Amino acid sequence: MNRQALVSGKSAKNSTDQVKNNTAETVDQDLAQEIRAQDEDGRPTGASEEPEAVPAAGVASRIRTFIDARSDQGRRAVERVVDSRLGSWWSSTEGPGLVDWALLGVILLGAYAFFLYGDVRATFEHSFNFLDSVLQGRVGDFYQIAIEHTSTGHPAVYDIPLYLLFGLWNLPTYIIYRITGFHYLLSTPAQLWLKTLMVLAALIAAKVLVDIARDLGVSRQRSKWVAFFFLSSMTLFVPVFVIVQYDIIMIVFILLGLRAYLRGRLGRFLLWFAIANTFKLFAIFIFVPLLLLREKRLRVVALQFGAGLLGLVACRAIYHGNVAYKASTGGFMSSMLQRLTAVGIPWMGSTIPVFVVFMVGIVVFAYLRRPQGTKALAADAVYICMAIYLVFATVVPLNPYWAVMVSPFAVLIIFLNPRHVLLNTLLETGVGTALFLLYAFNGYSMYDRNILTQLLLPHLIAPVAQSRYETPAQFLETVGITRQGSFIVGFMIACALAILIINFPRRKMVEDLGQGERIPRSAAWVRLLMPAGFSALVMIPYFVPAVPVVYSASTDAPQAGSVNILQDGASVTETITLPSTVEVSSVNIAFLAEEVQWIDSSVVNVEVTDASGHQVFRTEAPANSLHAGLHEFPAKGLVLHGGEKYTVTITSRMTEGGNARVMINPAVDQFPTTENGTTVHGDLLMTIAGRTK
Repeated sequence: MNRQALVSGKSAKNSTDQVKNNTAETVDQDLAQEIRAQDEDGRPTGASEEPEAVPAAGVASRIRTFIDARSDQGRRAVERVVDSRLGSWWSSTEGPGLVDWALLGVILLGAYAFFLYGDVRATFEHSFNFLDSVLQGRVGDFYQIAIEHTSTGHPAVYDIPLYLLFGLWNLPTYIIYRITGFHYLLSTPAQLWLKTLMVLAALIAAKVLVDIARDLGVSRQRSKWVAFFFLSSMTLFVPVFVIVQYDIIMIVFILLGLRAYLRGRLGRFLLWFAIANTFKLFAIFIFVPLLLLREKRLRVVALQFGAGLLGLVACRAIYHGNVAYKASTGGFMSSMLQRLTAVGIPWMGSTIPVFVVFMVGIVVFAYLRRPQGTKALAADAVYICMAIYLVFATVVPLNPYWAVMVSPFAVLIIFLNPRHVLLNTLLETGVGTALFLLYAFNGYSMYDRNILTQLLLPHLIAPVAQSRYETPAQFLETVGITRQGSFIVGFMIACALAILIINFPRRKMVEDLGQGERIPRSAAWVRLLMPAGFSALVMIPYFVPAVPVVYSASTDAPQAGSVNILQDGASVTETITLPSTVEVSSVNIAFLAEEVQWIDSSVVNVEVTDASGHQVFRTEAPANSLHAGLHEFPAKGLVLHGGEKYTVTITSRMTEGGNARVMINPAVDQFPTTENGTTVHGDLLMTIAGRTK
């Protein structure tokens, strides 16, 4: 009886569901028929001239029914996508899949094969000098030999372990060089082999980072994301794969030391940091706080600190009294100390260095902190390392490749914190991207087209004969991004502060250490866009050809005109004659308009008229977009015929009292130029780009 009732119930339910579905479908069909039945006048077919009014409640009901039916269809479509193989793959992110690794691999392989900043060649050459000093039995004279045999002008500024490592790695290249005498500094295979050392160090660092994550409770599958995030981090990608610097080698020893520290192996911890400190002293920043976090007896800490500096002491002892060694390394150290104190808060005629204050604070914090248990110790240790290097990267005016020290600890904290995985990912990506955009704005030579001419790219595709942009900064300036430098700095600092706040090792975080949220694949792919986009940005000077300049009155010593073009009735004119007919792509005129406020809505007009006074071209630009230097006015379609006179007139409208002046080249006075109708000496600082017919 019960079984029959159950069957009857199921049948009734199915019948009810079927009726509902049939009803919905009938409503949809009826509504669709009504819509299709509209005639050209918007009335239902067959309706009288005066149709019967439909109650408002009925119309609203039909609309709701229509919307509900369409919503159900959309929901079912989404469910089908989610339940499909593609949807299942997209949402299954226990670990990175083959596609994720393939995309990352393409980006990294491209950067490995194409980018090389020439600064690393100085160390390349000094590794050969080191091998020469060993074979000659003159290791004590290495720094003198390096000064005497350098083609870059750079002495050997680091301690001997770095050159020992590079010498051993480059030994095969050195042997081939001694046999054949080939120019190893310009050899693509030799430079690729050199770069491989840094790439290998990055892979080793990724492996150690994964091991640390596993030790701290991150699952085996999830720990693969740790390696993925580390290798896709902007703060690793740019220093290692683009600039090719060797701070990553120090990072390997730091991570080995951190793992030993977290596993309670004090001897190995001191050994790894003793080695790391010989490469660069940046390791000391975290070495002291880590000692104080575990050990509160200051005498013991002092002994451990001395043990961690034994390697550096040994290097200094070997070259004690060596003038060449002091001359080579001393300047580097003093310059570093100046940078640490460069950014500060004004106080009584002096400056309070922000980073120094922070370091003192973090040292005191580490000493006062009493972590209970291994999890609490690990959370505090990782947080301290991350905080120190994050503040260092965002506050100290450093070489851009030093930011690599942020990457392992920022990534590790993402996966140790059980919450905020998406937010942390976006914040870390934001800091790295903003940091390297700012350094691109500064016009560092490491980002010019020469970075692409050292490895494989010229063997595949020749660069353009004349580039439109010498550096990515010039391209960014044309799209107006460089003018947002202050905003980007503020954004970067805000992201860094947010990371410090939300990842502070609170009790709940410690309890669930390593048990994080699901990694959205969309976040991982957005992360990949940053190194891919940066690679494309760096390639612009290599691939984008310059628009031919058919006329130029540019100069390195321009002079501001006497007329404020943003005054009512102000005008500047110049009558030019070109020798050949030109299809113009742009007219570029220089202004001095740095004081124009962003709220100023004035507009600058540029007009070109022929000899009869007929207007052949006119364009305009907001005054607040001009700033200082050449401003490009696109002029596609403008044809200037050779031998004919054309007058370029610059005026303004909707003036609001701003101040902008047209720049003059006083060294050239080829064409008549006027300001408010008065002839002046010099030509407009103007260039015309286009194609000569």
